[in-house]
Amino acid sequence: MRGIQVDNQLPLTTMPVLFRPQRIGIEEDYLLKFLMTKQSDGSLDFCVYPYIGLQGPENSAFLISIHEPIIWRLHGMIQQIDFSRFSDAQTTAVSVDPIIEIGVLNISEFRFKFSMAMSPTQRPVGVLGFWSSLMTALGNTENMPVRINQRSLENLSMRQSVLTSNAISNIKKDVLSQPLQLLSGVDILGNASSAFGHMSKGVAALSMDKKFIQSRQRQENKGVEDFGDVIREGGGALAKGLFRGVMGIVTKPLEGAKASGVEGFVSGVGKGIIGAAAQPVSGVLDLLSKTTEGANAMRMKIAAAITSEDLLLRRRLPRVISGDNLLRPYDDYRAQGQVILQLAESGSFFLQVDLFKVRGKFALSDAYEDHFSLRKDKILLVTHRRVILLQTSNIITQKKFNPARDPCLVLWDVLWEDLATMELTTGKKDHPNAPPSKLILYLKSKSSSENNDHTRVIKCYRDTKQAFQVYTSIEQAMNTYSPKGSKEMHKRKVKRPYSATSDISTAEAVFLKERPWTSQQVSAPLPPNSTFGSSSGNS
Repeated sequence: MRGIQVDNQLPLTTMPVLFRPQRIGIEEDYLLKFLMTKQSDGSLDFCVYPYIGLQGPENSAFLISIHEPIIWRLHGMIQQIDFSRFSDAQTTAVSVDPIIEIGVLNISEFRFKFSMAMSPTQRPVGVLGFWSSLMTALGNTENMPVRINQRSLENLSMRQSVLTSNAISNIKKDVLSQPLQLLSGVDILGNASSAFGHMSKGVAALSMDKKFIQSRQRQENKGVEDFGDVIREGGGALAKGLFRGVMGIVTKPLEGAKASGVEGFVSGVGKGIIGAAAQPVSGVLDLLSKTTEGANAMRMKIAAAITSEDLLLRRRLPRVISGDNLLRPYDDYRAQGQVILQLAESGSFFLQVDLFKVRGKFALSDAYEDHFSLRKDKILLVTHRRVILLQTSNIITQKKFNPARDPCLVLWDVLWEDLATMELTTGKKDHPNAPPSKLILYLKSKSSSENNDHTRVIKCYRDTKQAFQVYTSIEQAMNTYSPKGSKEMHKRKVKRPYSATSDISTAEAVFLKERPWTSQQVSAPLPPNSTFGSSSGNS
């Protein structure tokens, strides 16, 4: 084996590569070399292996990087596997524990560097009990050295079960006999960042402000790579904590009075006072958490530059899993669209208290369906819950847009339940016989903004059929996933595509579509004139 790499497919993870060999200088001719000879006389109770050899690289180690959310996703998957399907319950075969004879067993030394990043905010509630706080405080590690010693033995003869037990016991001894080396891999800055973040989460919960808690959770999911991110993320958390704490003294009593009169007003006064104390403290703790996280990220970058090690990057972008939760062949175009969706950030609006941009706004709530590149550096995204218009151009830096790295700005988004109907029409500069180049979305009156704007306009490329394709994609997703599309859909809810099972709320559940479809399975094109599309309620 000359190479291997296992990637983490979850969005916004701080460790995109789970496992790979360390690259130092000129790569070895091989990564693993295994050789085994076997002699057998046909007996099931006796096997002879004249030689077994396993050789690894001499001057490098294997890197293992674990971001905590992947553990709980794998744990949830294993819990749902029905292991009884892998074996025949009616079998009458008798298990055999054969005698194994090995002439020469030669296994080289193997070195590992283990790194782990804790994420207490994405941990299922109550899953670790007493150990949860300890894992948060001490769980972060960076390049913890683990060594499996060399084994060279001759003339072994024992039962297979005893041989397996001895091998596991020896590996445990090798790992546990290196306490000082294991302690040297503890990440002090990472542990401090997790501890501050965990305390901030608890203080934020005391404020009883759902909007503040949700905004803080979105902020927590974003990684910090340098001091620019520290100022933006940490400063934003502090500013929002101070602002919401002060404004809560005024807004909470009014909200309570509007909901339940005098009793609600008194309750709102209490919530406002508690929030005025809790939210600024939560913001300060988040600032400390982001500061230590940013310092740690910069230290790791400097160390990587000194040792000339390349950064751990995915071999390819994560595979798309759409709203139907079906696994399909890998498609690079769709994978890029999914990353664009996961990186999309919302704008900063003073009245909405989002003083700083929120990255990954739809990363954990929406599943990718389709996307289109439009005029003037805009991108249209279709998910299983909504249609989104994004802006890609960067006026300040003028850098070339990289969909795998650069977040787009969300200009607007429309949920399926807020979309009334669609219209294909031509633009002013279109040729007389040209196909439509504009798609107008008409919103329901209750979902319109304060300026009574009931429409959203999608401008496609002229003299092409892109407008037809966009119309078909939106209509297909809307008819499939709209909560009013079918009564049966209400009974068949599926969970958010990238969220842990224990973190799902009923309000955020989405609906499973009746039949899978691909980009090749599109309906017939519409006539090339201005026409109204069918609404989700009339389909």
